[in-house]
Amino acid sequence: MMPLVKPLIQGFYFLGFGKHRPSKFRFSKILPLLLIVIAISCFLELAWPKRFLLPSLFGESVFCVNTPDKVLALTFDDGPDPVYTRVISQILLDYEAQGTFFVLGKHSEKYPQILRTLEKQGHEIANHTWHHYNLNSKFQDIIYKEITETDILINQLISPNNIHFRPPFGRAGFVVTNVLKQMHKPIIFWDVDLQDWRGKSAAEMMQRFEKNFHNGSIILLHDSDGTAKEGVYASRHNTVEVVEEILQTYTPQGYEFVTVSELLKRGNVVKVQERCLKK
Repeated sequence: MMPLVKPLIQGFYFLGFGKHRPSKFRFSKILPLLLIVIAISCFLELAWPKRFLLPSLFGESVFCVNTPDKVLALTFDDGPDPVYTRVISQILLDYEAQGTFFVLGKHSEKYPQILRTLEKQGHEIANHTWHHYNLNSKFQDIIYKEITETDILINQLISPNNIHFRPPFGRAGFVVTNVLKQMHKPIIFWDVDLQDWRGKSAAEMMQRFEKNFHNGSIILLHDSDGTAKEGVYASRHNTVEVVEEILQTYTPQGYEFVTVSELLKRGNVVKVQERCLKK
């Protein structure tokens, strides 16, 4: 029995809705609530881990690249940020590495010069919507607007060859997937999540990286401040620290840190996360 449902049913028995004190009328009134709780529990335990399934089946999704080359793609969501984006991009530059920055339209409009600097340094600018909405809660016209307005702004500020897209939170249900398919945009996901959004320390993130990365991995990070799950503050100082540690450790070992566009040229695209190579 699922952990959320068991205590709830025990509570019903305590209130007199169980077999010892039958009350058909009272139970019938509370039955819809029980069904809702069961549905939510099923979603949390079964559906959420499979949230990438629809894009994999009905869209063009990218989780990694299978390649013999020692290439990796560091990606950064939610910027640009006037402090952290500049610091991270400079660290990448110091190690002759390139990154892909999935920017928000509302931040890019505020800090256009940062995008221009990123382009001059050889980094890639990609689309992460305008407002960072959960697109699964929006209608098709809003989804389309969030993506196209950000694309238009990026095109006005720099001259990209192509603008990749990543949905906020990695959430892309059937409607989102269908819109992107019509726009001929693959969904760029990741196969290594360092969980800086959870407020993980640099040491914890480095352990996750070393355990999970492989040739052709796409690594998820963030370059804009935020509050993590359950109110834990997610400091991007930790992100800066782990980026430098990764580059300092693995660049001498022959690993090359490239943009997503370059990574896609270096091997076979994997559209199902479970099929990414493991170490």
